Amino acid sequence: MFAITSDEQLAAKIERMRAAGTDLAECELKAAADGFPKSVLETMSAFANTAGGTIVFGIREARGFHPAQGFSSKEVQSGCAQAAREGIEPALQADIRILDFEGSPTVVANIPELSPRQKPCYVRRLGQRNGSYIRTGDGDHKMTPYEIDRFIENQINSARHDAVVVPDATLDDFDAGLLTGWLAAERTSSFGRVETLDDETLLANRRAIAPDEHGVLRPTLAGMMALGSYPQKFFPRLNVVFTSYPTSQKGSPRDGGRRFDDSANLDGPVPQMVVDTLRVLSRNIKHGAIVKGALREDVPDYPLDAVREAIANALMHRDYSPEGQGEPVMVDLYPDRLEIGNPGGLYGSLTVEQLGQRGGTTSRNQSLSRILEEVPYTDVDGRRGKVVENRGTGYQIIRSSLADALMKNPVIDNTLDGFRIIFRHRSMTEQESAYSRSNVAEAVLDFIASRESVSRAEVARAAGIADKTASKYINGLIGQGLVEGIGTQNSPKRRYRLIGRKG
Repeated sequence: MFAITSDEQLAAKIERMRAAGTDLAECELKAAADGFPKSVLETMSAFANTAGGTIVFGIREARGFHPAQGFSSKEVQSGCAQAAREGIEPALQADIRILDFEGSPTVVANIPELSPRQKPCYVRRLGQRNGSYIRTGDGDHKMTPYEIDRFIENQINSARHDAVVVPDATLDDFDAGLLTGWLAAERTSSFGRVETLDDETLLANRRAIAPDEHGVLRPTLAGMMALGSYPQKFFPRLNVVFTSYPTSQKGSPRDGGRRFDDSANLDGPVPQMVVDTLRVLSRNIKHGAIVKGALREDVPDYPLDAVREAIANALMHRDYSPEGQGEPVMVDLYPDRLEIGNPGGLYGSLTVEQLGQRGGTTSRNQSLSRILEEVPYTDVDGRRGKVVENRGTGYQIIRSSLADALMKNPVIDNTLDGFRIIFRHRSMTEQESAYSRSNVAEAVLDFIASRESVSRAEVARAAGIADKTASKYINGLIGQGLVEGIGTQNSPKRRYRLIGRKG
C-alpha cells in the first residue's frame, strides 16, 4: 500500500483526483466540515479487506478539491483514532497524521490491509454479516454472504507457516535418533506405497523437507520442530519458558524480594521440550500420597497426563507465523494454579465449547501435526508412545485425568492472538489426609488378596515403607487369622498368602 506521509505526496494525490474528477480506488476524501463522519467506518472496513488505502479529511470534492471551511483537525483526528480502535473489528493500526494542503490542515489516515486470517474486517456495531465492506472502484460496497464465507474459508486454509523452508538449515540438522524412529514408525503405520519410498521422498511427502529457491532440499519449520536436533538455533523463541511464582500474581515479590522461585528455558525439538517441561514442573510441585488397593500411590498437585497433553497441544497448535515466532509457550506455576499459554487462539471454526467433542479439532499446522503423530516419545515415567494422537482426544484426556484426580475441568481463555489453559490446584483428598496405620493395614491385606502370594520385600516396596515396618503389618494380619506364611519362618524366601488360598 502506498501511504501518504508528507505534504508533497498529499498535493500530488489531490492533483490526480482533480484530473480524474473523483476519488481514487486507494484514496477517499471526506470534507468532515460538520465533524467526524460516521461513514468512515465503512471505508476503514473496505480498505482493510482489500489492499489498504488512505482517507483524507478536510478537503471538499464538490468545490474543486479545496480545503473545507469549518474543518476541525483536532476533533477529526481524535474521532478517527477512536474509530480505528473501537469501531472496527479487529482493531486497526492506522497511521493518522496532520498534513498541510493549500495552507490549511488536513487529517490523513493510512489504513493497512489486514492479513488473510484477520479478514473480514467489519463495522463492530453492525456485526460481521452486515458490516463487512470491500473497496471497488472509488466506492465502498457491502460484501455478500458468499464473499464473507470465502474470506472465512481462506482463514482456515491460509496457515501454512509450518511448511516453509528453513533457509540456513541442512539435513544434518535433524536428530539421527528421532529421524530413524520416525521413518520406521511411518513405514509401519502407513498403508499404501510408503514402505517402498526412499527416506528423502518420504520426508518430502510429509513436508519435513522441501526445496529452497535454488532447488536444494532443506528442513521445513515442521521438520525442524518435530525432528531437529536443536531448532532454537534457527528459532530462538520457539521454546518453552517455565516460571514458578511465589505468589498468585505474576511479578508480585514474596518477602525478601524474590519474584520467582524457579525458572527454566526448555529447548530442543517438541518431544524433548514436552518431557523436559514435565520434569521441571514435577520438581516444583508437591506429590501427596493416598492409599489404594495397590498400597501407597503418589499423587502430584496436577495430573501429569493432563499437563503433558496441554504442553504437547500448545507446541503443536501454536502460531508459527513470522509474527508469532518471537513468543514462546509459557508455563506459569502459581501457588493456586498452573497456566499453559501459547501464541495463536483456536484455529478455524473450532470453539471452546467444541473442545473434547466429536470433530473438535482443527490443525493450524497441518504438516507439524502429521509428523508428530509418528514421532517416538518416552515419558518421564518411562512409558513409550507417540508425542500426539491428533484425533481430537487431547482435551478428553485432560478432562478425564482431572476427573480421576477429583479435580475440576480446566479454565480456557481463548482470544484471537492467544490460547491459555488454567489448571486449578488439587485439593487434598479424604484418603490423603488420613494416611494412617489402619488404612495402610487394610491396603496391605488387599495387596496380598490380589495375588497368589507376596514376599515381605514386595509389600515394603509397594507401600513405600521399610522391610521391618512391612513385617509388623504382615504379622498383625497373621495374628488376626487373615494371612498365613509359606515356608520356614526365618527364611529370606518366606512368602505370605490369604488364608484359604492354596498354592
